[in-house]
Amino acid sequence: MAPACWWVLCLVLASLAAPGPARADTPPPYVIAGPLEPARITIYSEYLADPDGSLTVDALASGAHDRDFRPGARFVERLGLSDHPWWIRVAVRNELPAPQPVTLVLGPRDYHDSTLFVPDDDGYRPANAGERFLHRTPMYLIDLPPNRTRVFYWRVNPRGSMLYSVTLSDLADAVDDDPRQILYWMLLGVMLILALYNVLVALLRGGPSHGYHAGFLVAMVALLLFASGQLAHSPFWGPWLPQLKIAAVMLVVLCACGVGRTFVDSRRYAPWLHQLLLAASVLAGTGIVVAPWLPAVTGLSLAFGLALAAAALLVLLAYQAWHREAPQSGLYFCTTLLIASPLVLACLTVLGITDGGYDLVLSVMVAVNLAALIQAVGLRIQQRRRGRLVSEARRDQAVAEAVERTRRETLARMGHDVRTPLSGILGMAEILEDTPLSPNQRECVGSIRNAGENLLKIINNVLEYSQLADQKLELDREALNIHELLVEAVELFRERAEEKQVELITHVHTNVPPLVEGDPGRLRQVLTNLVGALIRHAQPGEMVIDISLEPTGRAGLVRFELSGSALRAGGLRQLREQDSRRDSAGLNLVIAEQLITTMGGRHGHRDDHGGEPGYWFVLPLPSLDRDLPKADTDDDILQGRSMLVVDDSSTVTRVIRHQALSWGMRVTASHDAREALASLRTQANINEPYDVVLVDQLMPGMSGLQLAARIHEDPVIAQPPVLIMLSGASGAPNDTEARNAGLSRILPKPVSAPRLKQALAEELGLKAPVRRNPQAMPDPRLRLLVVEDHKLSQKVIRGMLHKLGLTPDLAANGLEAVEMASATRYDLILMDCEMPVMDGFEATRRIRELERRARRAPVPIVALTAHILREHRERSLASGMNAHIPKPVEIGVLRDALVKFTRRPGEPSDPD
Repeated sequence: MAPACWWVLCLVLASLAAPGPARADTPPPYVIAGPLEPARITIYSEYLADPDGSLTVDALASGAHDRDFRPGARFVERLGLSDHPWWIRVAVRNELPAPQPVTLVLGPRDYHDSTLFVPDDDGYRPANAGERFLHRTPMYLIDLPPNRTRVFYWRVNPRGSMLYSVTLSDLADAVDDDPRQILYWMLLGVMLILALYNVLVALLRGGPSHGYHAGFLVAMVALLLFASGQLAHSPFWGPWLPQLKIAAVMLVVLCACGVGRTFVDSRRYAPWLHQLLLAASVLAGTGIVVAPWLPAVTGLSLAFGLALAAAALLVLLAYQAWHREAPQSGLYFCTTLLIASPLVLACLTVLGITDGGYDLVLSVMVAVNLAALIQAVGLRIQQRRRGRLVSEARRDQAVAEAVERTRRETLARMGHDVRTPLSGILGMAEILEDTPLSPNQRECVGSIRNAGENLLKIINNVLEYSQLADQKLELDREALNIHELLVEAVELFRERAEEKQVELITHVHTNVPPLVEGDPGRLRQVLTNLVGALIRHAQPGEMVIDISLEPTGRAGLVRFELSGSALRAGGLRQLREQDSRRDSAGLNLVIAEQLITTMGGRHGHRDDHGGEPGYWFVLPLPSLDRDLPKADTDDDILQGRSMLVVDDSSTVTRVIRHQALSWGMRVTASHDAREALASLRTQANINEPYDVVLVDQLMPGMSGLQLAARIHEDPVIAQPPVLIMLSGASGAPNDTEARNAGLSRILPKPVSAPRLKQALAEELGLKAPVRRNPQAMPDPRLRLLVVEDHKLSQKVIRGMLHKLGLTPDLAANGLEAVEMASATRYDLILMDCEMPVMDGFEATRRIRELERRARRAPVPIVALTAHILREHRERSLASGMNAHIPKPVEIGVLRDALVKFTRRPGEPSDPD
């Protein structure tokens, strides 16, 4: 082919491919060729988006945008969320020979910004009021001329979800009632009735589930009304419909999450879902607040997205609760699935993801009503069950309180009934010890006292445990000296520790304040319970009680630690087990730990095999800045003095060396008696002898007594030092043996730092010995009245008073006491509380009433009772008594009470 032919062919193809001029092509028309039947002609329509809102009907009619229109494909076209105008055009052709009046129905709902443009002779104009009327959706009356095609343009701005349908019918069919519309309004009414029912139940019977359920139903009704287009042309509601839809969806989410959280107790059965539902509720509440300022598309996207997430969470919650067999969880699972399925489809349809229609709306309403009815029944069943549980809980609480009250009364009665004869046994044993006895008899009396005191400790522990279990413990805040309190607590266990070959070693670090603020009685109780429990399960060895400041650096925290070779590996764990509480050691440990917790402290233990076992606790004991006696605060008094410590225990020498170095002394430690003799000879040869030698009594190879004798007999040691011996409770030398061996003083082990320092200063002549004043004794001329119904207790009290040089009068009950007190002026009355005829409380009240009438000075009345609980002490003081002495009565406590309450004005107080 010639080249010229190729050029001609190319020009022809190019001309064919080039675009021609724009043509006003209309969409394929819907043809009317016979009697008109109602027909949805959406598929004959085309739609065009107008993002910037600049298009006009004239521009569209000119054909400039014909190629931009897209054909409709469904009877209800769904175009997703948008906030800009859309143009819909539809063509209708009348092929009948006569004009046809028809009704064009634009649906499926009305929009606030909606205009239909109809053709006329001059182009297009908006439909006038005579052509438009509203019946469920907008309807337009139009005339179709014969054998002509008419094109209509519909401009609509949805400001949210965009969906439309176009229906062509005659007027009678258009205004005919739709059964689905009737069902729609009936379902709305049912939802409002159910909401009202839940509101009334929530107000009358309480329960947040009913309130959330009512809010959910009301929010659903509002959402359906706002989305239906019924309020589109309202001047008040119309402009705010997008924001109202956002708020309604958010309220639906908020209330649905509330129903889920309260119906199945999500905090208990699904804690992580509970937190997520709370977060969804917070987001929904925030959305309700900010809805007026959110753009329509953004707000609706967030709202329906949150609704989808909440639906998924609620389905998971329902399954989790059903899986864990929560009450009514199966019912909630079914209703959640019933509601969630159509709601999820509706959300996806609104977002333009799936297709839907009017039937979907009805399906959602049916599902919501059915689920609401089922949940209302379930809530009623659940409320009855909870009411039954509350009634049972109240009944159980009443029974428990009655049992607890009976237990307290039983323990109090047991304590009183056991302590009363026990006080007689201990009192008579104490009186018997002061009589001439053979060694065998004295040993038997001591055994009786030890057995009675052990039984008394067990009773006190039981009562103390009961009081701690009731959480009625009250703490005192006063000054206490840790050194003295530790010595008092350890002193009780010296003999028991020696029987088990346990050496008690106390070490109070120098950084511990001398005075702290706390409850000395409770701290002493903690130490005695712990030391007693550990000694009971100890093996031969050392038990170190170490007290220091807490190393964390927090002020006012004091750490107590019990460790040493006497503690068995695994013994602490065994002691804490339930089976080990068949003896009193386990109960002692429980009481100590409860006291530590009550005092605001914490505790723990080390009990690993291969490591050193130990028990520790930390208590808040703030330091007190108070002046101590000079003997306790003069740190320079021993400055520069030298001391030799002789003990086979490296722990003892380490503790004493640490204390002496803090006083400024020069300390040498020796663990063998022969090594100590060699050191003494060396120091004597270089003319630097030791000032003090501190020796232990029990050492292998050579005892402390033998070492002291060798020191005094050694010719090299020309100037024997001051010899002080540390000895246990048994095996200590008597005064003659100590004097012959050259011992200056014998100190009991364990010795506290203040006592050791005082003894060193006195023996070195740096301090005058502290002389204690004799104990103050009561005036033998006192007139006393003892009110006691128990014969043995009468003998005990009378015997103790005879030892104090007093002879009392006796009364067997409170009535006799009142008569005798009204007839005789006594200096003091010792009053038992539990007595026949009239108890001590009533007798005290009557005596005080007699004194008020006679205008006499009140006589001191001291309660003597086997009750030791605080409530009984408070009751005795409330009745008018001056003091409370528990049984068994100790003679020292009785003497102090007599001296305190019978002291004449101007007399010096008891030095103790």
